Amino acid sequence: MRSPSIHRRHFLKTVAGAAGLLAIAPLLQQAAEPPNSQRILKIGIVGCGGRGLGAAADALHADPGTVVWALADVFDERLTAAEQLLTQQFGDRFQAPAERRFNGLEAYKKLLETNVDLVILATPPAFRPEMLAAAVKANKHLYVEKPVAVDVPGVLSVLNTARIARSKQLVILDGFCWRYDAANIAAHEQLSSGTLGKVLTFDAKYYTTPPKSPLALSSRPPGESDLSWALRNWTAWNWLSGGQFVEQICHSVDGMLWSFGEELPIAAKGTGGRAQRKDDGDVWDHYDVYFEYADGREAHISCRQWNGCHGEIADRTTCEKGTLHTPYRPHIQAQRRWRYRGEPTDMYAQTHVELMRHIREGTWKQTLEAAANKTLVAILGREAAHTGKRILLEDLKKNTTRLMPEKLGMDSKLPPAKIPVPGRY
Repeated sequence: MRSPSIHRRHFLKTVAGAAGLLAIAPLLQQAAEPPNSQRILKIGIVGCGGRGLGAAADALHADPGTVVWALADVFDERLTAAEQLLTQQFGDRFQAPAERRFNGLEAYKKLLETNVDLVILATPPAFRPEMLAAAVKANKHLYVEKPVAVDVPGVLSVLNTARIARSKQLVILDGFCWRYDAANIAAHEQLSSGTLGKVLTFDAKYYTTPPKSPLALSSRPPGESDLSWALRNWTAWNWLSGGQFVEQICHSVDGMLWSFGEELPIAAKGTGGRAQRKDDGDVWDHYDVYFEYADGREAHISCRQWNGCHGEIADRTTCEKGTLHTPYRPHIQAQRRWRYRGEPTDMYAQTHVELMRHIREGTWKQTLEAAANKTLVAILGREAAHTGKRILLEDLKKNTTRLMPEKLGMDSKLPPAKIPVPGRY
């Protein structure tokens, strides 16, 4: 099983390096023929970095009746790279000629004016709320990467978009990939069956390296604008990525909510900081956060993005009669032990298998509201750590602060990074 930090996270810089990645076929997942409809499904990719191209490859593998119809990205060179990579791997299933390849900050709007059926949204998360609203208005089915926002106003916007999408019966699945992994589904079925009794605590560790090498300020090319530099290194800025706790640790938050039966916590408190990062961004590289539930139970998530240190991704759900270990090699330690014995699945691929099945069969499914709630809880943890305060979820919902600058252009001058300091943030 692949780590969630690979396959979509890194931009594919060379054709040779990317060909092997795109060649990874889903394990036992590839569909035979479209079950009900033989029509070609046209895919539009918004964001042609590693995530967008990885998702596109999964979609093309999942359904032989799909083609890439249009591309959108801020940077023209990424459109060229996408054309080369997808043509090399999928041949004539890449059908996005020059007139359907759009670049610039408004590129997604032009893509939505084409007759694409399905849109893959894989840009930095700051743009997700606006792009989601526009895509739903244009009546497009969607695959949307996680998280779906970086601040509370963004989450509220996505929740409103989810309601509109529900009324239109649009199919929308998200990048919370563990929900499509057979082993984890089976493990949580064991948990929800009640055989382990009540869930008492949840503890998660997400110890990994930076998803993108922090670039020193001195490596910025002469003449590159503030926004262009920020977009190329978007994980370094809270306003673009949401920071580590929102952009990456939302996976652990998802695991917590899954174990707690989708119940949201009522408050959070935590700490963190920058121990290794010395780039010109403002994100922290480690967090330690506790979430409180209404009945007094607590959940704990510890994470870091450090080089040269022990790495581990593990969730532990402690119950009255045993402990569930996820997401890798799911098993239960109890008087009656359990371990998943079924066939392995590629969770990234399976997401798109299900997405295509719903579109083909005309059966409605949408996970956007759930994705918004997971993002909101991740923001709660981040804000509790950044401020050093205990924050109630109900109070957080009233936060009107928008992280994205009001007006953006490729020549926009961005303010210097302001690293959060607890007690003064």
